[in-house]
Formats: sequence, structure tokens, C-alpha cells
Amino acid sequence: MEESLTMKIPERSYSRVWMETVFLAVINLTATFGNLSVCYAVYRNQRLRTPTNMFVVALAVSDIFISICCMPFSVVTLYTGRWIFGANFCRFQGVAFFMLSMISLSIMGIIAISRYFCVVKREKYIVLFNKRRILMYIASTFCAALAGSVPPLFFEKGGYKFKPGQAVSMYAFETNIFYTILIESVYIGTPLILITFCYAKMFYTVSKSNQVFSPQNNPEQLRANVEEAKVTKTLAAVMAAFAFCWLPICVIDYIDAARGERTLLR
Repeated sequence: MEESLTMKIPERSYSRVWMETVFLAVINLTATFGNLSVCYAVYRNQRLRTPTNMFVVALAVSDIFISICCMPFSVVTLYTGRWIFGANFCRFQGVAFFMLSMISLSIMGIIAISRYFCVVKREKYIVLFNKRRILMYIASTFCAALAGSVPPLFFEKGGYKFKPGQAVSMYAFETNIFYTILIESVYIGTPLILITFCYAKMFYTVSKSNQVFSPQNNPEQLRANVEEAKVTKTLAAVMAAFAFCWLPICVIDYIDAARGERTLLR
């Protein structure tokens, strides 16, 4: 831990330091106020308090915690060029970042499943996704993510380290291959597979339904299908944006795990 804390971010020019610091600070503020706006909109508008939006609010809350508990310290680290917050806070940021990231991905997986039942198996949707069950799903997601993020604290080697190339303290994927494979399979691979399958099935079902229900013979059904398609496309765009933003860091982590050492970005 001490070795990782003394490591500095590779030397950068003055202009690059300010560019990176300001850029991440803007992202941090945008993430905070953007997700707070989502929560406020659902709170103020009764019509937005739908089962799907309960998951959206949970996703927004997890992102708010990331923007409060993790990102500001990375902003300071980019400015100073080194980790200055000590070993204990390094572990705290690592656990928070790892847990909240897994929560976000898991909730997006559950959103995909809920939309799948809403569009494809509508008769089961009301039973499986009432308010009480949704709160249980969200609580289970938080508990599962916490259980997955705690074990690295007890690893003799590795665990949570400051990563200079990413300006954040997080789980060092290269230090425990067995645990890395477990995490990648259960917490990352499974949600991504479910998301891909559910949205592919939904788009196919909506497209097929629109061909059956024409405006002449069933305008109400067609209108309902169009609305479902709009909601599904919006959520699919959110998932795609999330995957696009996280793809670079995931690639780096995979490379680290395969090489057995950290990648330093210059």
C-alpha cells in the first residue's frame, strides 16, 4: 500500500494538468447535478413514479455517490500529481468505487430484465415488478455489491491500490486472477449478457407487433407499442452510453489482469 501511495502520476505539462483537472471537475459537477435532477424530477412529478423509474432513481443515487465519494479526490489527485489522502482513505475510495460501479451495472441489468417482461411477457410483469419487489431487488443489488467489494480488503497482496494511470484508488485486477475472473463473470459478464439479450428480444418483439397492428385495425395497440419502443430506445441509449464511457477503463483492467502488472498511462 505505501509503495502505491508514493507513486506519482507520470510527469505532465502544465497545460495538460489543468486540462485534465478542469475536464474531470466539469464531468464531476455534471454527474452530480444531472443525477440530482433526475431524482428531483421523479420526486416532483407523480406521473414519473413508475416501476422502471424506481430503478432509474436507484441508478442515479449510485452515480451521485460516485460523484461525491470518488471523483472529487481524483480531481485533486490530477491537480497535485499524486495521492495525498493516505492509506485508509485509499481503501475507502477503492471499496466505494468498486461497489458503486457494480451496483450501477447490476441495476442496468435489472432495468433490462424489467423492460423485457414489460414488453415481451406483459402478463408476468405486474407480479414480478410491483413496488415491494422492486425495493427488494434494489436492496439485494446493494448487498451483493457490498459482498463483492469487501474481500480485497483482506488480500495479503494486492487488494485496493492507487492507480496513477487512472488517478483513482480501486481494486488491482492483476493481483488475484481467481477473484478477478469471479468478479468479471458474475458482476460484469452476466449483466452485460442479460442486457444484450433482453434489448435484442424487445426490439424484435416491438418490430413484429408493429407489423401485426396497423393504424387501420388497431390504432390503440400500435400507439402503445410506439410508446414502449420510445422508452426502450431511450433506456438502450443510456446503457450504450454507460458502456462506452466505461469501456476504456475496463480494457485497461483486462490488460492488467492478463499481464499481471499495472499499465501506466503517459
